[in-house]
Amino acid sequence: MNIKIADISKRLHKEEIHECLLKNTNQISSDWIFHQWNWLHQNYKPFKDLLKYLIVILLKKKSLQFYFENGISYSYNEFYSYPKIPIDNFSFSELNKDFNLPKETLRRKVLELEKLGVIKKEKKKLFIDRSSYDFIKPIDQIKITSKYISKVSKILLKNKLIDKIITEEEIRKKIMKEFSKVWLWFYDFQLNIMTNNMKFLGKDLNIFYIVATCLLNQIYNYDNKFKSKDIYSIIFDDYTRAIVDQSAAGLNTMSISEMTGLPRATVIRKLKLLEKKRLLTSNSKKQFYLPNPSTQMSSLIKNNFRFKSEFIARTLNLIIV
Repeated sequence: MNIKIADISKRLHKEEIHECLLKNTNQISSDWIFHQWNWLHQNYKPFKDLLKYLIVILLKKKSLQFYFENGISYSYNEFYSYPKIPIDNFSFSELNKDFNLPKETLRRKVLELEKLGVIKKEKKKLFIDRSSYDFIKPIDQIKITSKYISKVSKILLKNKLIDKIITEEEIRKKIMKEFSKVWLWFYDFQLNIMTNNMKFLGKDLNIFYIVATCLLNQIYNYDNKFKSKDIYSIIFDDYTRAIVDQSAAGLNTMSISEMTGLPRATVIRKLKLLEKKRLLTSNSKKQFYLPNPSTQMSSLIKNNFRFKSEFIARTLNLIIV
């Protein structure tokens, strides 16, 4: 029997991926912000409430963590073939620790999820019901994530960190095959980013959603404006400043509402708060955009890149080692 021994010498380290991404930010910045914006957008749509969706994800993650720690692995099809996903024991104190929100708020959201039939009780046990699978199945996100990681692999190849491009299809198949493991890592990195952003932007997730939407617009405007020019030497800090200096018009209230799905009245209220905090600014046409990034915001984004780099390293190492 021929047994293949893992070639640890090919292993990618999260630190070298992090450094590589910062030095080549401009090459895939629009892919990254779309990846994150789509994550928020898909999370908002099912319940029109980001916090409810994140609670479901956190509860689902607890089950994935149990499987991982006990050497249990499920493919995507296996995981969603069962009529319900058992939720490991949790307390509102645990949720409070993760989101740093009042227990009363979290308790109310969980009760609303129960009323919607997403979470069901059987005696003292909790389950995510099969009827809600269409809300939480990440099939589109897997495609977007696979595409993004494949693009990162091109940069890693260029920087001689790997010896070939890892295709989108290779990554997608690996995620589908080892879903319970890889998606635990995915939830880890996304929840770390969300809690990190909440510490900086406040506990209102809709504020983060609006800021991300304005940033998406600015990056696409910048990339389209300079797509025929050589900007490949621009590193992270220079790139973020250039986006602000050179980006076209921002987004008006109606555009933000249509893109996010947030009610217009909510958008107006949040924009006023964001302007007051100087996290967004507007021009004479009342189009909103991000001003020059503060040192704190740049540090926040770089820290988020660390979470992303760890996820990418873990996922690619499943393929290349």
